[in-house]
Amino acid sequence: MSSAAPTPMMTQYLALKAEAEDCLLFYRMGDFFELFFDDAKVASACLDIALTARGEHEGERIPMCGVPVHAMEGYLARLIKAGHRVAIAEQTETPEQAKKRAGSKALVARDIVRVVTAGTLTEETLLDSRSVNWCAAIGEAGGSVAIACADISTGRFEIIETDSERVSAEIARLSPAETIACDASAFDALATVLRPRQGFDSAGGEERLKSLFGVATLDGFGSFSRAALAAAGGLVAYLDHTAKGSLPFLRPPRLSRTEAFMAIDAATRESLELCVSQAGVRKGSLLDSVDRTVTGAGARLLGQDIATPLMDRAAIDARLDLVQRFHEDAGVRDMVRGALRALPDIGRALGRLAAGRGSPRDLGQLRDGLDGAWRLGERLAALKDVPALLGRLIPQLRGHGALIDLLSRALVPEPPVDAAHGGYITERYDAALDDLRDAGAGGRRAIAALEAHYRRRTGIGALKIRHNGVLGYHIEVPARAADALMAPDSGFTHRQTLAGVVRFNAPELHEVAVKVTQAGAHALAAEAAHLEDLTTKALDRREAIAATADALARIDVVAGLAERAAESNWARPALVEHSCFDVEGGRHPVVEDAVARSGGRFVANDCKLSESSRLWLVTGPNMGGKSTFLRQNALLAVLAQAGSYVPATSATLGLVDRLFSRVGASDNLARGRSTFMVEMVETAAILAQATPRSFVILDEVGRGTSTYDGLAIAWSVVEAIHEENRCRCLFATHYHELTRLAERCDALSLHHVRAREWKGNLVLLHELADGPADRSYGIAVARLAGMPPSAIKRAKAVLEKLEAGREKTGGLAAGLDDLPLFAAMAQQEEAQVDALRSELGALDLDALSPREALEVLYRLKALAGD
Repeated sequence: MSSAAPTPMMTQYLALKAEAEDCLLFYRMGDFFELFFDDAKVASACLDIALTARGEHEGERIPMCGVPVHAMEGYLARLIKAGHRVAIAEQTETPEQAKKRAGSKALVARDIVRVVTAGTLTEETLLDSRSVNWCAAIGEAGGSVAIACADISTGRFEIIETDSERVSAEIARLSPAETIACDASAFDALATVLRPRQGFDSAGGEERLKSLFGVATLDGFGSFSRAALAAAGGLVAYLDHTAKGSLPFLRPPRLSRTEAFMAIDAATRESLELCVSQAGVRKGSLLDSVDRTVTGAGARLLGQDIATPLMDRAAIDARLDLVQRFHEDAGVRDMVRGALRALPDIGRALGRLAAGRGSPRDLGQLRDGLDGAWRLGERLAALKDVPALLGRLIPQLRGHGALIDLLSRALVPEPPVDAAHGGYITERYDAALDDLRDAGAGGRRAIAALEAHYRRRTGIGALKIRHNGVLGYHIEVPARAADALMAPDSGFTHRQTLAGVVRFNAPELHEVAVKVTQAGAHALAAEAAHLEDLTTKALDRREAIAATADALARIDVVAGLAERAAESNWARPALVEHSCFDVEGGRHPVVEDAVARSGGRFVANDCKLSESSRLWLVTGPNMGGKSTFLRQNALLAVLAQAGSYVPATSATLGLVDRLFSRVGASDNLARGRSTFMVEMVETAAILAQATPRSFVILDEVGRGTSTYDGLAIAWSVVEAIHEENRCRCLFATHYHELTRLAERCDALSLHHVRAREWKGNLVLLHELADGPADRSYGIAVARLAGMPPSAIKRAKAVLEKLEAGREKTGGLAAGLDDLPLFAAMAQQEEAQVDALRSELGALDLDALSPREALEVLYRLKALAGD
């Protein structure tokens, strides 16, 4: 038995689903977006909505679920967050138009008008206001690699030329919402979306960029490699695909090379928790601790600054000069922050307007934001001692006078988000619109008068004139009073009977209603035309408006950094070209905040690395603060080169080209790597890539394997860093044997975190001191951690035997290849067991008196060494 042919609607749906490919398809049906088949199953589970069925296909019921059109954004947000992509199929004609086109049974035409993905969002409700929303594409050509990235919510467009070794690090820095690569590329493992190779052609990419920006040559934007053009072409092609031919606003691309920034690999970013904590959230990160911005745009820019520390000392100092200006003048700082706090996010409002998803409210935000920027610019221009960076920013805050005046005259003070009901154009802006509104208002007054007339005429006090989208204006009376209006000579025409009410029409009402409806429709059309005209005029200045948004964000960042520095007495760092790292009173900003919240005081420490003392070997107990000390100095380097003051009494730092952190342990089982393998991979990367200008922090290298292997690896790593990489390095370890290296490594300096035992308890001082630690205090730390007393006692006994063996063999460092320490310990314990066996075997338990039995127990205890 053959199955019935698909219905016309299902045929249309299946064609659109084929076009949507791997996206969930939102299929518009009246006031709902419906999903069918597997899409419905996925969406119902993700959104926790009912899964129903509709009709049959190939003999089986068709799964179906739906979401209301008016609530679509909330459901989209949940689907996008869950990693899905959604194609929106809208009705492209009305039922009336379909009937005129193809008869009474015609199916309404539908098309996919947009593909919603994590990297192509512009809606305010779907975006995090304090995070950049990058969509990135990786391109390669001629052996070189580039990454093109865009945040279409603001129009930012950047191209980074890099190499194959640094691609993963750059993707980690950008943390894009979506990463695009061509299928079968070397980087498809980094991608969340694979696209056809033809979109990543460098020649095609060049033509796309020329067409996008209306230029004959790209020379005015920079000198792009073939890889850069391939990446940009792939990105623009994808954005064009998701927007269905209506490309969003993109500013001219800004070209940069990875050498312009401090290189930080993905493992180091995760270890140092620069922008997100290891839990994957902003709270607990360096960014969270530093951020005092008062605008979303400022927060987004600060995140980019911390993720991308600069290598240009002049650019860093320009930022620091402006931070210092605001830091030294609290009044100016408060004025600036107060003004910024009141401003809307004009960058994202502009992005929505440019993408065709704007509203009257977005135009109102441009008006208010540009006006506030102008006023702030006037106040800043009047300051004395304006730093060079601020001098470059102030002109970008002004120059929109004509647009501000136009929007101020045209728009009501608080324009609505929804333009469908009008009411956003002010009175006296358009005389013709005012006349239409007056006609509509006069008609509504006439309807009110007509309602009163009908009440008097019929004697029905509950009679009302109402309006809905189906019947338009109509008369409604209670069912019990409807008989009088049903009479043929009543002058009323029956329209609808419902439970409790009956609805009628009348010639006078129809005449007035037509006038009201026509006036209202014409007024809405006039307002829509003004909205389009105002949007066009605003978009004519899109580049200048985007520059204003950038200037406001930069001012917010530096004012926020000045506020943070004032809060906690941070110092301006001095950046120098030669290799040094001289910090007095350095603190860890995140840990210091946590300690302060608990009522404690963070212990500051110095760090003075120089050519003659560039490698510090730090020993001391667990929980003593070694890892915190290592991390805080790495974070100081990041903050300084991002253009921030640092949590220290003073800091003079040589520029860091590459930052590496191998602190903490984690595995990567998904890629078949144990904790120790991950440690070795990260350590190998450091030894392969660190230069004399790099800064490296290493904690407990080699602890993930046997004592001898681990010590040998740690020993060789210290030597390699000292002799070959010659970088600045903080190396924390529990291998006290490594301190012997100070005898022949002239740039190695020994330090330890101080601790004391007082009345049997360990006191951790968190202070750094010169020289090696006298011992590890491991058992004392174990006692603090709550290890059972029996285990502590046994550990002490084992430690005594190990130390005795160490004295006999000269210690682990005396010979790394063949030490008999543990074998000697095992032989000693076996001898004790043999003595106990002999003693027990010689006993005649039945012949022992109670006193003799007690003496035997004492003797056995002595043999056990306890």
